[in-house]
Amino acid sequence: MSKINLQTGIASRVTFKLAITSVMTALIAVTTMLGIPMPPPLSTLTLAPIAIFVTGILLGPIPTLVASAIGSGIGLMGGATVGTINVPSGFLGIYLAGIMIARGLMGFSVGLLRKKDEIMAMIVGVLVETAIFFSMDSYLFGFSVALIDLGTLIDLVHVSIGYSVLKGIRKILNITYLA
Repeated sequence: MSKINLQTGIASRVTFKLAITSVMTALIAVTTMLGIPMPPPLSTLTLAPIAIFVTGILLGPIPTLVASAIGSGIGLMGGATVGTINVPSGFLGIYLAGIMIARGLMGFSVGLLRKKDEIMAMIVGVLVETAIFFSMDSYLFGFSVALIDLGTLIDLVHVSIGYSVLKGIRKILNITYLA
């Protein structure tokens, strides 16, 4: 019989981490699916970076890598299915791999740098995401087409929003980190 933590009511720290990672994966999926369409090769402008920033800072690198990659993949597939995300015919696999790699490593870098400087961690996360999209599209479609990926730098506007959301969560839950 497992011991229950009286403060959280959860059987173990591992169970808690798995549960909160699953919740954040779902949040990232939903925020990836809902977005403003952008011109190809960009997909959509979403609120997912805010969820990734908050997840990265609260949970750390590994849970955020998992939540960001899986959540972004599910969100892209769901958005492509219901029509909120436009993917050119024949490119779904490339878009899926691209978003899972870029957003996964974005979250990982935010989680990795979270204890040094949270705002800098979010900025670096956006730069990592943009560099990955740019390098993948440069290889696949050529340098001139990949230049449009620099438009993902618009995710920098999410840094101040993400930081405000993080401050609110911390105040409500009276925590610094969840993991």
